[in-house]
Amino acid sequence: MDVYKRANINRKLFSKIRCGDGYMPSKKTVLALAIALRLNIDETQDILACAGYELSHSVKFDVIVEFFIVHEMFDVFTINEMLFRYEQPLLGQ
Repeated sequence: MDVYKRANINRKLFSKIRCGDGYMPSKKTVLALAIALRLNIDETQDILACAGYELSHSVKFDVIVEFFIVHEMFDVFTINEMLFRYEQPLLGQ
């Protein structure tokens, strides 16, 4: 399966991220890609930093996503179910 499908983003956005001159993806898109690439927590923090973001333990969205990464649970749809349950934005949309 393609990375963009595992990240729950469309091919057009994925292409824009890869080829777009100066395009900066949102934090939730970067996290969706980290999940799709099955990055560990350190690698996820590195890719977030490259995009100018970081995980915060004071943000419910970040805590939920970090939990899944730390426990190596990389199914974006399962993560989105939990995010939805806590009324948080969904990954990759």
